[in-house]
Amino acid sequence: MSALGKSFVGLTGFLLLTAGYVFIFKNCWQPLCSKPFVRIGERCFFFSSNKAPSYEYYRMVYKNRAFSVPVIMDWMHASFGCETIDSRARLVTVRSLQEMRQISDYMRYRAHVQTHSIFWSGGHRGRLSDPKDVDHKTLNDFYWHQDAHPMNFTNFVATKPPNQKFQNGFCVYLEFTGAELVMGVEKCERKIAFVCELN
Repeated sequence: MSALGKSFVGLTGFLLLTAGYVFIFKNCWQPLCSKPFVRIGERCFFFSSNKAPSYEYYRMVYKNRAFSVPVIMDWMHASFGCETIDSRARLVTVRSLQEMRQISDYMRYRAHVQTHSIFWSGGHRGRLSDPKDVDHKTLNDFYWHQDAHPMNFTNFVATKPPNQKFQNGFCVYLEFTGAELVMGVEKCERKIAFVCELN
């Protein structure tokens, strides 16, 4: 092989190696969460109440389109609102005490909890047999989104009598009590703030 051929092979190898490093490090340098999502732990969240309390809408630009998302909505519209903000987003799930505490710590300092202390989550009573209907045999349990199995972590407010939580509604909200987040059940038509996560 000529000197010119060796130089070409060496240069090609060097360029391929450099391109590989650039690709790897480029992905490492990109933030995990892009606006309007914020990073909490290893996940990305959007709080509808992250704007000042005087705002009624969260104005944003997505795919070169400007639109407004209301700060408070009913459960179904809040779910659609998450998907509007990002097609990969959905109402928040909380699967452990650690996640609950991380979200609670963020809310304490940055989510305007003095005016919006209650947020819709992706929890609901009864397993969804399809996007429009509930499997009525599962109404004694709570589920996240389309999960096949009941929630493995709950932090429901204690009620008297204990089965009282089932009489309030079908949709699960999170309430910031000043020290922690607790779960509650409300009628899905109620308009409150909401929290989305990137799925």
